[in-house]
Amino acid sequence: MVKLSAYIVTLNEEDRLGRTLQALRQVADEIWVIDSGSTDKTQEIAEANGAKFVYHEWKNISSQKHFGQELCENDWVISLDSDEVLSPELIAEINAVKENPQADGYWVKICDMLPGDKKPRLFAKSYNLVRLYNRKKCNMPDDLTNDRVVLGDGATTAQLKNKIFHYSYLSLTKTWFKLNMYTDELVKTAIIQGRYYTHLRLYTEFVRQFFCYYFIKRYFLYGTCGFWMATTLAYFRFLKIAKWFEWRALNKK
Repeated sequence: MVKLSAYIVTLNEEDRLGRTLQALRQVADEIWVIDSGSTDKTQEIAEANGAKFVYHEWKNISSQKHFGQELCENDWVISLDSDEVLSPELIAEINAVKENPQADGYWVKICDMLPGDKKPRLFAKSYNLVRLYNRKKCNMPDDLTNDRVVLGDGATTAQLKNKIFHYSYLSLTKTWFKLNMYTDELVKTAIIQGRYYTHLRLYTEFVRQFFCYYFIKRYFLYGTCGFWMATTLAYFRFLKIAKWFEWRALNKK
């Protein structure tokens, strides 16, 4: 059986971290919590659940995750966000993989859970990412805001059947605060990479993204909550482009 390390990035996550760690402890032999300056009980909760807690000054999300990966003692690692919880079925599946891994990285479906949800809704939005991997063959790079595992040459992958439950929503206030900060990072990345947005994109982004989230990504399945979340996420996409135009205006580009 291989040993598994886990790493999680936090900032003031006392409301969600405990549930995440309680599930994670059932698969991980080592857990690192990389914190950028929490002022709540995040550290206390992390240590009470057997995690190793370390402060690392914030640069961007991918930098934090790369730092966490490099702290891990084991070759096999799993990356989770502080609002993600392994389902009981996924816990059993990961423990089976630990017995005899058949690939270098494993894709995991991550399913959004909104207020009142006790299980994923039928046909609700999910996305698929490599989260469980052998870091000799795969890597979480320090690459601006691109916090995705990169597969090495010849790395093999397989799909896990069960899901991570994503409890991203706490309140509109906290959601908007988080997304406002995240758009600042995305704009910095766009500037560095020399991206260009047209005025047409600025004027149409909100409407296009609302249609995408509400209908294509099926937020209408979440009722009233889905409507306000689709509106919020559409505005987040618009805000990124608006901030880019603001930067150009302030710098006379």
